[in-house]
Amino acid sequence: MGRLDDYRTAMLVADPDVSTSTLLGALDAAGPDFDEFVIDHGLGPMWHERTGSPDFHQSRVTAEALYMAQEQALADVTSALGKPGIDYAVIKGAATRLTLYDNPALRACHDIDLIVRPDDRVAAASALVDIGFTVVPDTRSISRELVLSRSDADIDLHWQLLREGRLRQECVPDMLNRCVREQGVRVLNANDALFVLLVHPAFAKHLAGWDMGLHRVADIVACLLEGRFHWQAVHEQLRENGVATAAWATLRWVQFLTEPQPLPGLASMLADLEPGHLRRLWIEFWMRQNLSARLSGSHLLRLAGFSFFLHDTPADAFRAFSARIEAYRRRADDLAAFAELTG
Repeated sequence: MGRLDDYRTAMLVADPDVSTSTLLGALDAAGPDFDEFVIDHGLGPMWHERTGSPDFHQSRVTAEALYMAQEQALADVTSALGKPGIDYAVIKGAATRLTLYDNPALRACHDIDLIVRPDDRVAAASALVDIGFTVVPDTRSISRELVLSRSDADIDLHWQLLREGRLRQECVPDMLNRCVREQGVRVLNANDALFVLLVHPAFAKHLAGWDMGLHRVADIVACLLEGRFHWQAVHEQLRENGVATAAWATLRWVQFLTEPQPLPGLASMLADLEPGHLRRLWIEFWMRQNLSARLSGSHLLRLAGFSFFLHDTPADAFRAFSARIEAYRRRADDLAAFAELTG
């Protein structure tokens, strides 16, 4: 069984039309290490829910315990950020599990991602420190996010969706203005949430199997099945920001991993976003050969061979490259903004 076949077998669990007997048959046929593969790629709790296999029991127990701890931490965060009136939203896994899953604890999530306005980043970090979180600065990402840690949860505090320059426009303020509440938690609306689901894994995870995990692919499948978003609005936002190709690559990766399952609207969405012929062939070749995973030890090669081609135009790619250099030069100033919180 090739790695692409492993991915596809693991993703069967995300299809509600696949029977339990089919899943159990696939599990028996996949080999002795398949359970570890599934767990490592974030789908262990879902496989336990669908099959009851004891191979996945511990992964589910761990996920449920982590979820309970994170829910308490999230309640504290909501209160802490609400007092100074800081605009924020929970994004990515901690949000999609609330909006897309009947049992949120089944969606493995190792940290809580929050996003705030750039001008609020220090005030937000300070409010979190006041409730027991410790700042864990990283010079590699300090231009756009800050990690804070407490015994019960880790928080990634973002003030940019992606590294500077990836997008043509600053999206965070408008997205925060459009936020909705889900189970008492502020999250992005359905259109903005899909935008993040399609763009973030392409640039931040290079659509690599282990880096991206299959739980994020399952999120997109669940989003397409639910269909609460307005595609034309998302499509327009992707085009305006020069990342339609990145979204196409993510959706094509989802299609690779869910074939032959027909996902609603997927074919027309791919047609709307499809890049030029040569670019499409290269990106498809890269994904079919699993090059992002195979080149996991060479970040520069993944940037040059894959990320460069995810921008809609060369000008977009050049802007991202220039902004990356500027962020590197500015890292000392960015760290200094949090100096009082780091001691």
